[in-house]
Amino acid sequence: MSTFKKIKLKGYYAAVWCRRFAMSIYGYIRSLKPVSAIFGPLFERSRDCIEIDITYACSLACYNCNRSVRQAPSSEGLNTDQIRKFVSESISGNKKWRRIRLLGGEPMIHPKIFEVLDILLEYKREFSADTEIAVHTNGYGKAVEKRLPLLPSDVVIVNTSKESDVNWFYPFNMAPRDSAFYKFADYSVGCRVPLECGIGLTPYGYYPCAAAGSIDRVLGLNIARDKLPDDDDDMRDQMKKLCEYCGSFKMGGITMFGQVDYEVASPSWDVAYEKWRKEKPKMSVY
Repeated sequence: MSTFKKIKLKGYYAAVWCRRFAMSIYGYIRSLKPVSAIFGPLFERSRDCIEIDITYACSLACYNCNRSVRQAPSSEGLNTDQIRKFVSESISGNKKWRRIRLLGGEPMIHPKIFEVLDILLEYKREFSADTEIAVHTNGYGKAVEKRLPLLPSDVVIVNTSKESDVNWFYPFNMAPRDSAFYKFADYSVGCRVPLECGIGLTPYGYYPCAAAGSIDRVLGLNIARDKLPDDDDDMRDQMKKLCEYCGSFKMGGITMFGQVDYEVASPSWDVAYEKWRKEKPKMSVY
């Protein structure tokens, strides 16, 4: 690569970094209670994208997993009847999703992954032809590798190709509520994750994002929506209670700051996990 091209590429990355830095500071300012009281929330939750955590079981246990796979391991997941319920609610509500993502945990080790996909693909064929059905996988382990080539051709595969439990993740367990920097934060404003990634469906119901559902399963607040939210439901009551625990709330959800490849947690999470280990919370099932 020529020296000119290298300089041009460095300039591009510098410009991207500066833009993201400016956006993150703006997101932080807009999250402050006095500011949000005047201008309202900066972020909205998606109305056309959804992420479904079909299992919390995983072939890895990565540090700082935002589903608490390592920190609070569980084999809970959604069954095919619950997926059919989701599809039925979508059709009755005339909800034609732009994108449906299957995640976890590791979705490819769900025992009924192909039946789940059949149900969603039927919804796509019969009701919403433009919906993208995607599977997000870590690509790790023999069971995952064996199943991946068997996925239907009309399913989008997003493979992060992880090789171990150590990866560069944003510190999900650094709760903003434990930082004086966020003493005056309005957590009901949320962050960019519910908008960009979509709302979440977990074994307990619907949340502004799937990570919020993983927070609730540890805290045991049991505040999931038990049916598909209407478009006029901003879900801010859930954000107010759950976002104060989420590291992604910091700087408006910009994840370029503080990425680490070792496990970190603030006091609120230490307490929450210890309580979870002593007695698992009782959660209503979707």
